[in-house]
Amino acid sequence: MNNKISQKNRAKRQRIATLFGIPILLFASGVTLLSLAFFDNVSYAFYISRMFFPQEVAIAHTNLSDSSVLAEETTTANQLSFPKYGDEYGTLSVDAAGISSPVFVGDDATQLLDGAGQYYGSVFPGDIGNTVITGHTNTVFKTLGEAQIGDAIRLELTYGTYMYKISNTEIKSNTDESILAPSEEQILTLYTYYPFDYIGNTPDRYVVTAKLVEGKPLSEINFQGAS
Repeated sequence: MNNKISQKNRAKRQRIATLFGIPILLFASGVTLLSLAFFDNVSYAFYISRMFFPQEVAIAHTNLSDSSVLAEETTTANQLSFPKYGDEYGTLSVDAAGISSPVFVGDDATQLLDGAGQYYGSVFPGDIGNTVITGHTNTVFKTLGEAQIGDAIRLELTYGTYMYKISNTEIKSNTDESILAPSEEQILTLYTYYPFDYIGNTPDRYVVTAKLVEGKPLSEINFQGAS
């Protein structure tokens, strides 16, 4: 008997709470909306809101204060991966010769089948030294001989764009290792088989040398894992 009376009283209190609670909630919401509509002052709106929804406002403040954490996570996500052997990491363009080709890290048959390949023992653009890129005469570099001294070469890479100006063109023996020689400047060397219309392994190489005129140093690029 007592349990039944207790349950009836509890149900009655719940109905009363619902009856009065809904208007109070609607009033509080209306006050908040009016403060936002008529007061061009976010701080005042927050003050009004705190009177009725202290927990929700505290959460909002917490989310705002966490913006620095979000910025740090975004910076980490924007870090770049340094190119690895076999990666396609950009595009080589020599407009004067009508050349536009993907560039891969490495210059074996696999890479040269799909585009130009960077000799893996050479430096990457943005570092001091000689960046050496080769390509087949009958595909990507078939018109390399049309490039002249003063023409531009553009490398659009995953980590930046590098512009070069051709400083020299020459024919060298296929045994001339100066093609791969290091440099104290930032230079780019392109080479291919010569003569261009020769079928098979040729005795010579056609070599184009260019000097860097624009591009960001590797030391200033935010690569993943860099200290």
